[in-house]
Order: sequence, then C-alpha cells, then structure tokens
Amino acid sequence: MSAMSVTPSPTATSPVHPLAVVVYEPGFDLGRFLGDVCERLAARGDLAIGGVLPTDGGLHANGRREMLLRDIGSGRTTAISQELGAGADSCILDPDGFARTRVGLAAAIAAGADLMVLGKFAKREAEGHGIRAEIAECLASDIPALVAMRTTRRADFEAFAGSDWQALPPSIDAVVAWALAATGRAG
Repeated sequence: MSAMSVTPSPTATSPVHPLAVVVYEPGFDLGRFLGDVCERLAARGDLAIGGVLPTDGGLHANGRREMLLRDIGSGRTTAISQELGAGADSCILDPDGFARTRVGLAAAIAAGADLMVLGKFAKREAEGHGIRAEIAECLASDIPALVAMRTTRRADFEAFAGSDWQALPPSIDAVVAWALAATGRAG
C-alpha cells in the first residue's frame, strides 16, 4: 500500500467536518467495509442512517463485474450497470438504475437522516455528474455525509469540494469516531 495523507480522526480540539471521505487503494473491499461501519453504527440504536452500499454482482458477458447499490434503509439492491454484450468496451453504467438510486438518496435526505453514506466518488462524479448533487444537498441540510474514493481521485474530489472536508483512513474505528462526532453523539 502506498503512503497517503489523511487527516487524523477528530479530537476534542479539532473541528469535525460534516463531509468525510474514506480514501482507499484499489482492491479494497469498500462494500464490506462500509457495511461493517453501518452495522456498528446501527447497533447503537440512536442513528438514522441513509444511503447506499456498493457491491459487485456477477460477471457481465464482457468480463466486467455487475455494479450494485444496496439501499441502507430499505435493503433494496439496484443494478447500476447494464449488460452490453461480450465485445463491449464502453461504459456499462445504467443511467436508469443510477437515477432510481439517486431518488432513494434524495428521499433519505428529505426524511432527515442523521448520517448519509453516499458510496463512491468515482468517474461520473469527477466528470460533474453522479452523486455530487446529493453530497451538496446533505451539507445544505446539515446532514453529515460519508463518501469514499480511491487515492487516484483525490485531485478530482478537491476540484469539487475544495479543502473543506476530512480525509479518513480505511479504518472502521476512525470512521465510526468521525460519524459519532459529526452527528453529535461522541463521548
């Protein structure tokens, strides 16, 4: 694993940013990690967590993995990739599946979730699309937002969010500590 710069977890003297990003290396099992974070937070019983957990499904005919998002509130899984055939090498993102997921995110934000887990900041977000609006809506609604990104997307994320966010290591303890502090439940 290459070295990466991350902001330490919040302490009593450091500010808690309402936007935190888990910075991870390729090959990291993000879906399992975020699922474990949400499970630990949900076990407390005092947090309404909204958002999605990314996971991979089976293989498409072109050898790429099916991309799925599981809604944290409903448990419903939505495919956000589409089968394009064995020889296809274009983007497999399914705009309809992704749009349905965004509707669910908007509903969780409108319902006043205590914390939103928004999955990955990836290629679509770097291009100005994807979940950028939902990240902004969380912040405008005073709902802490947790996003994840590969180390290679850091410059793209900084172009979007500037420097007003907190980078977190891929550590369950660090993310839980941030979430509890950001939602006013630390201590």
